[in-house]
Amino acid sequence: MDIGGSKIAFLARETGSDREVLADKVKTPASAGVEGILRLIDERIDRIPGGRASMVALGVAVPGHVDAEGHVLNAGNLEGWVNVPLRTLLEDRYGVPIFVERDANCGALGEKWGGAATDMNDFVFLALGTGVGAGLFLKGHIYRGAHYAAGEAGDMSFPSRGEAPTVSDVVGKRAIKRSAKRVTGEKMSAADALAESKRQPRLERATRKAVEYLGTSVVAIASLLDPEAIIFGGGTSNAGKPLLDRVREQIAPRPLFRARLLLAALGSDSQLHGALWGAAKVADLLPAEKRRTPSRHKGETLRPKRGAPKPHRASDARRRGARTTSALKRPGTDR
Repeated sequence: MDIGGSKIAFLARETGSDREVLADKVKTPASAGVEGILRLIDERIDRIPGGRASMVALGVAVPGHVDAEGHVLNAGNLEGWVNVPLRTLLEDRYGVPIFVERDANCGALGEKWGGAATDMNDFVFLALGTGVGAGLFLKGHIYRGAHYAAGEAGDMSFPSRGEAPTVSDVVGKRAIKRSAKRVTGEKMSAADALAESKRQPRLERATRKAVEYLGTSVVAIASLLDPEAIIFGGGTSNAGKPLLDRVREQIAPRPLFRARLLLAALGSDSQLHGALWGAAKVADLLPAEKRRTPSRHKGETLRPKRGAPKPHRASDARRRGARTTSALKRPGTDR
């Protein structure tokens, strides 16, 4: 599942096949606190054929900083999500192996495993949604930083005079939607506003600052990290080629800019696929050639350290005649 600031997306896949058994998206009850969101998760998991008893692993992408133990240190868009031991809570709740990772990092894992980055060792996944985050995949591994805060691109600002807004303040989808409504009088998604901006001058003007901030962010990221590519994902990336074209126009005067700008091959589901990869990994469901795990900090492991049970519940479910499922969706084909 992918817990976002405005929606929570759920995907479930039958183990041993590509058959999807659940796909759902619901509005995030961002003010409901941790327990409110956990109750919502309970309800959706109970809709899987066979219910929670048939679940063999769960992967979760969450906003904010996530440490080596699956603690959410801070999820700024979710009320009360400070120092939440999410992996421990979910292990106790469901009794299956749990994978918890920062959402933008999950996006990078998804694209590396089965998207646009399968042949890359150095790239950045830029998640464009309620906020802006970057998953940094460098030298073949996810890079998390000394404080698990690497890639918070949305917190950057580019001051000129006075107090400067952050990148998320300008490029976040709510800001783009407000700007679009101001000139059209209509409700539009951020992706639609950007997609139409090439044909409608008023939308081009309304979204110009967002594109300028995004272009400046891309240049800053490329200048610091020199990645092979910067991959645009998240819901706003559904604007597609018009968005890429406008960002390319912003960076055109910079001849030393070498990173490729790409759209996520998995669309807005990159983060879900990254959570899928993690769930499959902790449940030992990946083929041997796909088990190489992007390294974490010394002493850190993707497997639950609290001794969460191995996924033997699947065989129990079969004896009861229930169809075995996992909290996974259609996987990629690499990693």
